[in-house]
Amino acid sequence: MLKASLSTLSDAKKLLMLIFIAIFSALIFSLVATIIVFAIYGAESFDWMTTMSVAPKSLAVLKVMQIMQTIGMFVVPGFLLAYMYSAQPFRYLGFKLFNLKSLVLVIVATIIALPGVNFLASLNEQLPLAQWMVDMEQKAEVLTKAFLTTDSFVVLLVNLFMIALLPALGEELIFRAIIQKHLSRITKSQVWGIVISALLFSAFHLQFQGFLPRFALGAMFGLMYAWSGSIWLPIAAHFTNNGIATVGYMMMGTGVIDNTVEEVGGLAYLWPVGLASLALVLFLLTRLRYENIQLPSKD
Repeated sequence: MLKASLSTLSDAKKLLMLIFIAIFSALIFSLVATIIVFAIYGAESFDWMTTMSVAPKSLAVLKVMQIMQTIGMFVVPGFLLAYMYSAQPFRYLGFKLFNLKSLVLVIVATIIALPGVNFLASLNEQLPLAQWMVDMEQKAEVLTKAFLTTDSFVVLLVNLFMIALLPALGEELIFRAIIQKHLSRITKSQVWGIVISALLFSAFHLQFQGFLPRFALGAMFGLMYAWSGSIWLPIAAHFTNNGIATVGYMMMGTGVIDNTVEEVGGLAYLWPVGLASLALVLFLLTRLRYENIQLPSKD
């Protein structure tokens, strides 16, 4: 009964519906997560959620909350809205076959982009920020390191599920398959659709010192989707990027690799590598475009 029930809505109304569904679903899943956490850890778990402590039990609670919120805000709304917007929901989202060469191109491009991301991050750090923004960034950095530093293989798998798999699937469904698609139609420009959705993607994360590199990643994922028509490719790239970050944080936290690896390609350390990285990524993306010449989707 719900299938294609909202297919006649305008592009703008579909985006408004997305906001409503995403917020409502996130609230429902957050409530469910809170009930689960309370049932397992008791009333003191509420203090752990509000203080953002890096104590082991507090981190476990925060991980449960993050997993449920990601599912509620991105994964469920993405599939639900596709079902309501189209008689062919998987085609609407871009779940189509891709060739192996395209997959290799996006994964290699994502890996090669790492020094370029460091270069953009170091540029971003030169921008003046209000003290409250800096404080928020520092707290987020401490929490991220505590989240991802582990010597347990099981915890690593949980982290990959939480940081790499779920965001790669959910965020690409929302920001690329839905937001980018409809913004491109509203603006009558694929370029503006990619740019605006990448801006929203970066702004959503509320990490001011990482705004520029995350915008660039969002634009890269957007080009992958626009030039291939397959949502699988930006999902694979997103998973690769987040997966490398997850394993990298673990290795730095346990002392396996030095923290200076984060500076490779930045202004302070081998910045020409960062510029070369960005140029090579653009070249690989153009190769992806030539591999997948297609007409815009009519879904």
